[in-house]
Amino acid sequence: MAEKKEKKEEKDSDVFVLKLNPEAICFSNSGLGDENTMASLKLTNPTKEKCAFKIKCTSNEMFKIKSPVGIIKPDESLDIGVIHCSGKAIPENNKQYFAVYYVKVQDSVKPTEVRDIWKEKKNKHDGMKRVYISFEKGAGTTFEDKKKEKKKDGDGEKPKTEEGKKEKESVEEKKEEKEEKKDEKKEDEEKK
Repeated sequence: MAEKKEKKEEKDSDVFVLKLNPEAICFSNSGLGDENTMASLKLTNPTKEKCAFKIKCTSNEMFKIKSPVGIIKPDESLDIGVIHCSGKAIPENNKQYFAVYYVKVQDSVKPTEVRDIWKEKKNKHDGMKRVYISFEKGAGTTFEDKKKEKKKDGDGEKPKTEEGKKEKESVEEKKEEKEEKKDEKKEDEEKK
């Protein structure tokens, strides 16, 4: 009978120079599990060096990350949207997490080169920290809430150029998600 290989769990780095806010995510809304639930993770680079980051999650079916890879410049802050997907079970609190990785890069590195940097690094990084996830049925932000807010603020219509821009970003995000899944599958196969 074939033995199951134990997944080697990596520990948080002793030194993690990027700042994360909050240090734990709580997905909260009255329709938790039935509706997509959004939260935000603020990533700040307080250093004087440019860094590439990568964010992974414990379940790609349960969670989506709006910008799973990118560049963060010195003294820059980014808000990264994270989503608990509808139709998924609500797991036990603090069992699931997002893992945030970073590596220092040269100033000449462009955002389009980030995926290649992580492929070259093959799981080598300058730091990693987990952001644990909890769940709470109650008030919170859903996609439906956001749509209602937009309609209240205006007629909900966007200029065609803005609409086209959002559509292009959505396509790019889907491509990034596909690439990330391929990379993870490849990593898993290499570990075997």
